[in-house]
This record gives sequence, structure tokens and C-alpha cells, in this order.
Amino acid sequence: MLPKEFKPKASYELIRLGKDNDGGYLVELNSIKQSKSLIAMGMGRDCSFENDFMTIQNSIIHAYDYTVTPVFWLKYFIRRILAIFIGRIYEPYQGLKNYFNYKSFFKDHAIFFKEKIGSGENNTTSISDAFNRLGEEQFPVFLKIDIEGSEYEILEELISLTQKISGMVIEFHQTDKKRDLIKSFIEDVDLELTHIHPNNNRVDANGDPLALEMTFSRQPNKLSDTVTFPHSLDQRNVPRKNEISLNFLTE
Repeated sequence: MLPKEFKPKASYELIRLGKDNDGGYLVELNSIKQSKSLIAMGMGRDCSFENDFMTIQNSIIHAYDYTVTPVFWLKYFIRRILAIFIGRIYEPYQGLKNYFNYKSFFKDHAIFFKEKIGSGENNTTSISDAFNRLGEEQFPVFLKIDIEGSEYEILEELISLTQKISGMVIEFHQTDKKRDLIKSFIEDVDLELTHIHPNNNRVDANGDPLALEMTFSRQPNKLSDTVTFPHSLDQRNVPRKNEISLNFLTE
């Protein structure tokens, strides 16, 4: 069971940004409309969230991912070609289409930084560094954070810079070992927890998810005092696996 602090206090006006299944997130609408920019941390080969964000709030977008290199794309195309041998004959075409859409997005709409987000040490880019690349007129900013465990290096900085943030969605990893850190973040950050969704890829020995997507907002539009899971817009990250039921402690 998850700590009671992980459960939102109410139901809020949520929308889904991004593609179906993994890569899409539920966010609170006001926090998008109130933002003046988006910083996306962790991209991979998918810019669907950023594309959808732009349709609502056509503002500056900065994206960070140190793993997206020529070798990354080479491996991606090799996998698409090999998929032909298991009957997925359109995979190479879809791969090329995705690649050119991705490149077009960053040519026309966003700025890409091949940098690793972290504490600012060991050649990483801190949140302050990323914020300093934006002009003052580009705040408040909305944040999308999926950086495979490095999120714990930036939590204190996020708390200290909360006044510049309209909202965020963050994927927490290794949640079986990091619950106290997540709990402290929820309590200390000056944003309202508006949604939680379990990534159904892996669970711990108790059946709780090892990764959790959490959404925060500064001025959320509350719809009801009742919270039910899953939300009607939620989708399984891994379609072939069952959705995970969320259970919270009461004390």
C-alpha cells in the first residue's frame, strides 16, 4: 500500500497530453494555460506530449535528453528493420515517419539540449541552469520530468524554485526505496498534488508499482471532493499487462 500522502485530496480538471499508453500523461488544465513555457526533461524518441502541449499553449519549449544521439537512432532503425521478420512489415516506414516528425518538431517548434539533468555536478545541467536559459517573461514554466531516477537529485531545487512553476508532471522511479523522499517532496513543494498514476511495467513484492507518475498544479480547478482510480483518461503504460490498483494507507 502507498502512503496516504500519495493520494490527491480531490478530483481536478485533468486532460491527457501525449500518445496512448507510455508517453502520455494526465495534467491539470489551468497549469498548462497559466504557463509561459515548457521544459521537458527526458524525451527518448517521443515528442507527442510536447506536440499536444503546443496545441493548447503555443509557447517556447526547451527539451533535455543526453541519450538521444546518432547511435540511439541507429539502434532504433535496426530494431524497426528486424521487426519485419516477425511480420511487422510496416515498422521501418513507421520508424522513418516518427524520426522525421521528431526532427521537424525540433526544427520548427522547440530547442533540444543534449544534456543530462541533475544536481549540476559531474557535467549535469541543474534546474537553475535550465531556468536561466529562459527569459523572465517566460515564467511560470510547466515541467515534464522523466529522467530515470535522476529526479531525486533535483527535488530540493524544484522546491526552492516552485514560485516559477505553474505545474509539473514527474515520473518517480524506484519507489519502493524512495517513498520517504517522495513523501517529503509532496509535503514541501508549494503545489497541489492533482493526480497519481501507476506505471504497470513492474511491481514490487507487495504488488505496488515501482514507478509512479504524479501531477502537480499551482492553482488547480477542483471538480469534486471525491477521488476515484483509475481516472477515465488513464491508460496502461504497457498494454499487454494488467492495470495496477492503487491502495493507500489511512494513517
